[in-house]
Amino acid sequence: MNIKSNIELADHHTFGLKSIASHFISVHSEEELLSALSQPFKKIMILGGGSNVVFTKNFNGLIIKNEIKGKSIIRDFKTCKYVNVKAGENWHEFVQWTIKKNLGGIENLSLIPGTTGAAPIQNIGAYGVELKDVFVKLKAINLKTCKSKTFWKKDCQFAYRNSYFKNKGKGKYVITEITLKLSKKPHKINKSYGAIEKELLKNNIKIASIKDVSKAVTSIRKSKLPDPK
Repeated sequence: MNIKSNIELADHHTFGLKSIASHFISVHSEEELLSALSQPFKKIMILGGGSNVVFTKNFNGLIIKNEIKGKSIIRDFKTCKYVNVKAGENWHEFVQWTIKKNLGGIENLSLIPGTTGAAPIQNIGAYGVELKDVFVKLKAINLKTCKSKTFWKKDCQFAYRNSYFKNKGKGKYVITEITLKLSKKPHKINKSYGAIEKELLKNNIKIASIKDVSKAVTSIRKSKLPDPK
């Protein structure tokens, strides 16, 4: 186990403010995560993509950066496929992967920052689509007992930008993987929300594909949001 000391955190969160973590480790498997959680630190923080956290001062404890990666199709049905993705994957890159596989359902969630493991915590949503619309289950580890637990959709208590993990379950679990149910062709294209239709027409697209919708959403988001870099 490679726990590092006095690590600069500027490169590990979106705002890039300088601060020091007294101890820091990146984990790339569930086994490494469990080993890190068993270390005798009074203060432990799980870090994903760092897009929803601001370090304003030094952190005296162990920061565990979740870099558990991997994605695969685990079940194939006539109209849909079940996809499993590990929590350390970049969300937008995962969305693009699903589009290349011609799987629909999360194209409207393109360019949302963060990791896939963070997505269920606040039930990410954009342009008429929420994660709960395609969510099946997730796997998480209890930070105190280090025991694994499966949370099905009803267990997550999803609401608008909200879930069990922001309320009763806050700070109690680390998500290691999620499973989504994504559609096969013909896809149900959701382009009525916001400026998607306008963006598509601007590009002379009358019959949109999931890739077209993703590009439109990406363009809209880039035009509205500042680039953190």
